[in-house]
Amino acid sequence: MDEHKHSLKDLEAIIENAYDGLYITDGDANTLMINKAYERITGIKREEVLGKNMRELVSSGVIDRSVSLEVIEKRSPVTIMQELRSGKKLLVTGTPVFNMAKMVIKLVVTNVRDITELIELKDRLHEATLEANRYLAELDKIKRLQQQQTKFATKSKKMIEILETAIKASQFDSNILITGESGAGKGLMAKLIHESSGRKDNPFIVINCAGIPEDLFESELFGYEPGAFSGASVKGKKGLLEVADKGTVFLDEIGDMSLRLQAKLLRVIEEKEMNRLGSTKTIKLNVRIIAATNQDIDVLIENKKFRQDLFFRINTISILIPPLRERTEDVIPLVQHFTQRMNERYGMKRHFSSEAIQALMSYSYPGNVRELSNIVEQAFLISKGDVVEADELPFQLRNIVDTQSLIFDGGDRTYNEIVNLMEYKIIKNAVEKYGSTHKAAKNLKISQSTIVRKMKKLNIKVRNSE
Repeated sequence: MDEHKHSLKDLEAIIENAYDGLYITDGDANTLMINKAYERITGIKREEVLGKNMRELVSSGVIDRSVSLEVIEKRSPVTIMQELRSGKKLLVTGTPVFNMAKMVIKLVVTNVRDITELIELKDRLHEATLEANRYLAELDKIKRLQQQQTKFATKSKKMIEILETAIKASQFDSNILITGESGAGKGLMAKLIHESSGRKDNPFIVINCAGIPEDLFESELFGYEPGAFSGASVKGKKGLLEVADKGTVFLDEIGDMSLRLQAKLLRVIEEKEMNRLGSTKTIKLNVRIIAATNQDIDVLIENKKFRQDLFFRINTISILIPPLRERTEDVIPLVQHFTQRMNERYGMKRHFSSEAIQALMSYSYPGNVRELSNIVEQAFLISKGDVVEADELPFQLRNIVDTQSLIFDGGDRTYNEIVNLMEYKIIKNAVEKYGSTHKAAKNLKISQSTIVRKMKKLNIKVRNSE
């Protein structure tokens, strides 16, 4: 008996001094024992619970749920999360102790650990991870914007805002309509959107709606089956839409597409499917449509040349690229970009003089970025040295240089004399370049009668002019 009592005291000492909280009930969920660790962890004193049934403790709100009751019901170990009225969160594991016959639960021994700090750490880690992901997303956005700026060679605030819009739009599969004057960079913008999107590893198919004859356009767009029409390949052919599956289709100059093809394209967008010519088999498509035009779609719709329902479908997101004359701060970075490209291509180290740059800055660029690229290439190729001078620029820019020299180095000339000299040079050069007063007037955007009157007044003699 003494040994038995000693063993019981040893067992009680072990239970009492265990680091984890211990809570022991009988097979009816009546509280028999708790240790000091349980009191420390939960803040519940033993006199509050000893002898009380777990159902009573749950109903009075001491604990929110009882693992002992669940163990008794399931007759197997159970682990739960328990929250006390103090707000502490506990990880609680209850284990049944059966009698010798393993028929009746004699005791339920519950192990309790405080995981409040662990959960708080987990929550903080989750918040930190979300914040890190937000920073990474922002850094990725900045990185992609810088890459786009490099490709667009822009310093214009307006263009940077447009690029930001394009990058945001690229992350979704919405259709996009890009508008702007010819040569402004609509094709480059479409490609940048594709390369920034989740479709970047799949095809980017460019379809020039104005460059393909109408009778060939349908077969090029939708493909055809063998023998679909006279002259069709015996093997049939995939259409460009089918080739672009999982990628992006760029429909350039969509305003020139016929109404009949617009109707078929509308079905592709709405139903995401198509048929080859000569086939009744439906082909499912997964393509993103980016369309572009330099025309006023509203005018086309008003004149019944463009379907309004198709316009709504392709115009989910609208991007307007401003002409180069409205963002002259982009001229210098573009000139540097084109010059660097030419130097790399030909292994040279040419650059433009300050006078040439000033002339390039003063021009209005009716042909936009495409015209600037051509001007830089032309001047680069004909230059006699490493420095491209102002007098080596194309005709339309040399006029600007001459005009500037007249204004700033006019000597003792009067205002009327300077104006007459400027008009003389502009009209003479225009008629010589274009070969007729009609064409010169058209390009200078004045009437032919004005050209003829000025030539007579200024005594301008040009051979073979009309």
